[in-house]
Amino acid sequence: MVIKHNMSTQFATRHLNIAEDVKGKATERLTTGYRINRAADSAASMVVWESIRNQVRGLNQAGRNSQDGQGFINTADSGMNELTSILHRMKELCVQGANDTNTAEDREDIQMEIDALNNEINRIAEETEFNKIKIFKDPGTDPDNAGSPDGNGVEGSREFVFQVGANSKQLVSTRLPVFNTKILGTEGINVSDSVNATSGLAVLDKSLDIVDLERSRLGAVSNRLEHAYANSANASENSQTSEATIRDTDIADEAIAYATADIIQQADIAMIAQANGERETILAMVL
Repeated sequence: MVIKHNMSTQFATRHLNIAEDVKGKATERLTTGYRINRAADSAASMVVWESIRNQVRGLNQAGRNSQDGQGFINTADSGMNELTSILHRMKELCVQGANDTNTAEDREDIQMEIDALNNEINRIAEETEFNKIKIFKDPGTDPDNAGSPDGNGVEGSREFVFQVGANSKQLVSTRLPVFNTKILGTEGINVSDSVNATSGLAVLDKSLDIVDLERSRLGAVSNRLEHAYANSANASENSQTSEATIRDTDIADEAIAYATADIIQQADIAMIAQANGERETILAMVL
């Protein structure tokens, strides 16, 4: 027997420390719910997890961007809907004014309403906004000097870009026309006689075609944004599932690891006590 080198105690102590380390890590994972709490836990997995985490946050924000874009487009469409209603009413008034059964006073009353509706068109074009952004007014140009309607839409427009993905160049863009009475051609409509009123009908038909075309374009962009949001939400959900697989704690495995380490720890403590008891027996024999 030897006394100076208590190898049994050292062996049991070393395993006790190992068990305590395993138990401590299991406790940490069970407490935080994460399998990876620091880079040392799994350097390779941490890189993958951080990449997925970054993508998920980008996708979530992209989804919010798509929803904001839809709100923007819906606001523009509501403004154009009012323009359509106004143009329909103006056409109705021109049809009324084209009839020679009207007196001069009747034509003055009709013209007064047409002028009021033109003022409302300009007000809508000037004041329709989303998040303080003027939708139908180009801040870089003078609307009064903008182009006139043509067969392809309104000359003078603004491009709006929506970031709908987590990475660069994942965009949806659209152009919104700059509107006012001069651009639509309704500014000079008058019903002073049946000839002028009839000419106004042709102008209004063209203006309605232009507004309807722009609204159809907005509808298509709105549908794109709706699908972009759904895609972002789906990709985010799937990415989070992968993230959870990589990082989240497997409760069953960690509970088993904790229980096993606890049993080994108790056994090691008992063995240390036993080994120390043997040395006391030897010492008693010497003394």
